[in-house]
Amino acid sequence: MLKGTIKKTALAAILILALAINVGVSHAQSMPVTARVDRATISTDEILTLTVTIIGETNVPLPVLPDLEGAQIVGRSTRSQITITNGKASAEFNFDFRLQPLREGPLKIEPVSVTINGVEYRTDPIVVTVVQGTGQAGGASAPQAPSATSLVGQDYFLQAEVDNDTPYLGEQITYTASFFDARSFGGRQRYRPPGFTGFWNSQEGERRTYNTLTAGRRYSVTETTSILFPTVAGDVEIGPAVMEIPSGFFGGSRNPHASQPVPVTVKPLPSGAPPAFTGAVGSYQISASVDTTDISSTEPVTLTINLTGRGNLEALPEPAWPDMPGWRIFDNQTNTDTFNVGGALGGSRTYQRVLIPETTGFLNVPAVEYAYFDLTEERYLTIATQPIAVTVSLDTTAAAIDFPNALSALAIDQAGSDIRHIKPSPSSLAFKSEPLTSRRLYWVLWALPAVLLIASIGWRFRERLGPVRGEVDQAVIARETALTTLHNAQQSGSNPFAASEETLVGYLSTRLDRPVSGLTHQEISSLLVQANISANLAQEIEILLDLNQDGQYGPAQLGDSVEPVLDQTERLIDELEWEFEQ
Repeated sequence: MLKGTIKKTALAAILILALAINVGVSHAQSMPVTARVDRATISTDEILTLTVTIIGETNVPLPVLPDLEGAQIVGRSTRSQITITNGKASAEFNFDFRLQPLREGPLKIEPVSVTINGVEYRTDPIVVTVVQGTGQAGGASAPQAPSATSLVGQDYFLQAEVDNDTPYLGEQITYTASFFDARSFGGRQRYRPPGFTGFWNSQEGERRTYNTLTAGRRYSVTETTSILFPTVAGDVEIGPAVMEIPSGFFGGSRNPHASQPVPVTVKPLPSGAPPAFTGAVGSYQISASVDTTDISSTEPVTLTINLTGRGNLEALPEPAWPDMPGWRIFDNQTNTDTFNVGGALGGSRTYQRVLIPETTGFLNVPAVEYAYFDLTEERYLTIATQPIAVTVSLDTTAAAIDFPNALSALAIDQAGSDIRHIKPSPSSLAFKSEPLTSRRLYWVLWALPAVLLIASIGWRFRERLGPVRGEVDQAVIARETALTTLHNAQQSGSNPFAASEETLVGYLSTRLDRPVSGLTHQEISSLLVQANISANLAQEIEILLDLNQDGQYGPAQLGDSVEPVLDQTERLIDELEWEFEQ
């Protein structure tokens, strides 16, 4: 009896434990909101990035940050990715908050709350260790803000810097141009990067926008980063970047603002490079494979060499190919796949060679060596693939003359002897009468359709010129009217949510050439996508419209961690204008 009771008790405990584990797993899988930081230890000089990720939802609210003790929010940016599969949309939103530690010691970030479809989700708390810095603000995660004295009386300021001004030849550096804008409202800027002479620059600059407070004023900062690889050693100067600012009521003229040049001292690679070194710099791994290891004497085999790691993959030199006795070698395609993780460029580069056997038996594909300069250890390293054995058998359909895979001689038989003779040419090629092309009427009739076509095109162009001019003027007036409305709302201190909604509805009605006031926010987003607006931007418009509605009729509020709604409206209108004009 006692043994039976013990068995029943143990079985019940196991079932309860399994149920608890299952519930925990189910809860973890259904949790769509997470939070993370880019480092666990930080100094008081550096900027900490807190990222809140929302997965699976396409209509998400802004995260609500807790009160932060020991840190202040100095910037915010949003990244989103929307995927439509079988007609169903799924999305991932990343909200980045830039935090400046105020003192050393443990920095505890309490749970971030997000309410989705009436359900509140709370992230896990995060603890970061803050150590005392040197008193000089900066760090790789955030460019240093201009000094207060340099910005006194300035509405605009363009600053440029690199994260490493003494790189090795071929080592990656990141060039950052930050445009500070203190205007209450304005038009779209146009960024012109430097020429980057003496550097390999294969990717377009990435841009992000955040707000900061310096010199007693609030600035909107547009930050553009470019990944560079120096190609010459010595002192190299990166020329100034230029930001063109539209001026005038219609933004017809532009005032350029330039940054200071950035000097860079490029160190040459040290001596003592191994024989297999061909110029690669970074950190890599190598592997080799063949599509088959058992072929006939008339079949080829494809050798694939795959290099993966971090560095300038697009300009990576080829390996030092070894001698391959017994093979005839033909070069094939080279493919490169790059990615950017944490600001570092990496990926894979694939080399292919087609090998044709010259004999039968066991043939060897020898090891391929690759040497590179490792930036972490600051020394040359050599890596190599494993040799590969290939079995080549005799093709019985081929004649073995000098080597097994030789083709037999082709026997050509005469199929017939009824080949026709070439017709002799006439004694003269003169026309018997006047040719038709010498008559004037012939050319007049040929030219008549062209004249009628040109006249028709000119008439249609004249008919369409008036409406086109009207559309251009209407688009310019729509943008200027929206910006003026935002400016007046900021000056009068009226409800920002109502002003944002009024501005967006009026602007979108004009740009889409149809009223949108009676449509749902999802329907407006769909209309924008149909008008060739990117899905991400259309989703941001929908989120802002939802926020305006909650702000007017619900308890939603904007804290210090969120971009002011009028500034967000201005930014989105500028981005819409940019995409409408493409």
